[in-house]
Amino acid sequence: MVDTLNGPILGPVVVQGSARLWDKQSVKHRAPGRERNIFGFYDKERGIGLRATNSTTDSSRVTPRHKHSFDQVRYTLRGATKLGREIYGAGVCLYQPEGVPYGPEDASVSDERVAVGMQFPGPSGIPHPCPQDLERARRELAQIGSFKGGIFTWPDGRKQDGHEACMVQFTGKELVFSPPRYRDIVALHTENYPWQTLDGGTGVLIRHLGYFNEAGPNIKMVKIDAGGSTSAGSAPCQQVRFLIEGEISYEGEHYTAVSCMYFPAHVPYSSTSSANGATLFVVQLASPDGQPPPFCLI
Repeated sequence: MVDTLNGPILGPVVVQGSARLWDKQSVKHRAPGRERNIFGFYDKERGIGLRATNSTTDSSRVTPRHKHSFDQVRYTLRGATKLGREIYGAGVCLYQPEGVPYGPEDASVSDERVAVGMQFPGPSGIPHPCPQDLERARRELAQIGSFKGGIFTWPDGRKQDGHEACMVQFTGKELVFSPPRYRDIVALHTENYPWQTLDGGTGVLIRHLGYFNEAGPNIKMVKIDAGGSTSAGSAPCQQVRFLIEGEISYEGEHYTAVSCMYFPAHVPYSSTSSANGATLFVVQLASPDGQPPPFCLI
């Protein structure tokens, strides 16, 4: 196993949450008030590019309404945030599709919001930039203009969403958004989904939250009872598993919340077990060669 933010990724990657330093640099193109523990997985040669994070947002954060050229999934562990007119609290999973505007975000509805999340290429296949590339673009832009409240002001006075401006600087061309497939973001109230027995596991239950598009995301929650374990296997898709509660063991190593696991497509992975019980939040995506996630393979 390797611990990497920028390839090569040849096999499963499992990162202890405490092994990452909380990062503020990656969000300077946005409004202040959020820190991220970044687990992102990038290997350009193998077509792997996604950012997985554990984030803490304080009540001061406000961002303008905006949209992305990529897909995003968030799951709130504690606290709440307001997007537009709706407030989303603990236990809510948000699917934010590419090209769909959302916000503005108002974090003042909660003293602190803790969440796990992922950003990854949507159905259009527009690559997700690695944090290093995005930060490099931000530093270059800061020499010619200014960021404030999630908005970048160009030397000619033109204003643009901070992330869009960074993408323009990084790619050298205007950012083109794919036509949106959805009218709005999708809120999944996970507590209303039943737990079902997972075939092949020992003492394992699963919640099927949603399967979107031909490439995913396929979103699940997995509960491992004390003494339980998932099966070893190999999947045709990419898998990201956040350990959001309890503890697990993987290949003889012990991990606590919030840790993160990345399983590349077509690569064997080992069983995940728990001595005292654990809950995982799982997102599956198509492989770089385009094979979609199966409906249920954990």
